[in-house]
Amino acid sequence: MEIIEFNAEDTGLVEQAYALLTAAHRTDTPENPAPVERFFKALFTHPFPGRENRWYACVEDGELLGHARVTFFTDENRELAMLRFGAVHPAHRGKGVGTALLDRAERTSAEHGRTTVLTGAPVYWEGGPERDGGFARLLEARGYAKALTTVNRRSPVDPLGPEREAEQYAKALAAAGDAYEVRQWVGPVPDDLLDTMCRMETTIINEIPLGEIEMEIEHMTPEKLRAREAVHAAEGQLIAHSVALDSAGEIVAWTEVAVDEGDYRDAHQAITIVDPAHRGHRLGLLLKLANLRQIRERFPHVEYIWTDNADVNAPMIAINELLNYTTVDANAEYQLKLESE
Repeated sequence: MEIIEFNAEDTGLVEQAYALLTAAHRTDTPENPAPVERFFKALFTHPFPGRENRWYACVEDGELLGHARVTFFTDENRELAMLRFGAVHPAHRGKGVGTALLDRAERTSAEHGRTTVLTGAPVYWEGGPERDGGFARLLEARGYAKALTTVNRRSPVDPLGPEREAEQYAKALAAAGDAYEVRQWVGPVPDDLLDTMCRMETTIINEIPLGEIEMEIEHMTPEKLRAREAVHAAEGQLIAHSVALDSAGEIVAWTEVAVDEGDYRDAHQAITIVDPAHRGHRLGLLLKLANLRQIRERFPHVEYIWTDNADVNAPMIAINELLNYTTVDANAEYQLKLESE
């Protein structure tokens, strides 16, 4: 058994990695959305701007036993390493594969001057299906500290029915009044909204709960935003946006949902954010309802919207409960402090 680094040119290992991820999903989190092949393979060829990915495989006699991805920030947050533990094959657990991959990931992070490793593990949440919790226990045994818990929820794409949705939409619209304009689109940000969207993107780190995780603001530029949109295109993701504009044409609230280009029935709610100066007008609910309408019209094959929120994010949880999101499980975010080399 050995740990090797691999990349997009190692097509055989990439194929094995996707097959292993799918097998682990069936064993560990079968209630959650299945991995999408095009999305997974694009991770090897199209890193997000400001990111560098390193892939590690645990192999034995040519067989992939487990894999992991380490992501380094190349602009802000250069002290952080993000570890995404792909999986250990269910047939090869209990043999030290996870430990070997963690050893390599931590050593590589320290060698590159990173002082904190961030990673996550699926965990049980009250009312949801059982979760093994083995990876979380391994992390804790190695000194990782839990820094944040996010709760994973699912909702039908038509959660309220026509009558109740119309009622809630009218209430939200009345609360917003005449001060805002709602705009919607699917795909790249329109050119006339590019600068104001970059401003909104730059506020995210300050506005979402991060628990004990310390992160600097990542400054979004038009070039970075367009580069990220190219990544989404390679992944096969279509992003449905709804925004609220103030009288000056600035985006002051925004929500987005990612939909796969194929016939994948699950869509993924990403950010919903309202500028602090414009809260109290029910803009978050207004935009989420508007975006659901857009998704039903543009993507009739979509059945469910999945989202995750910090367990302490009471305002967003309240909106999600109103929209009939039900809890499935949770993800515990862990961090380990390293001594850089």
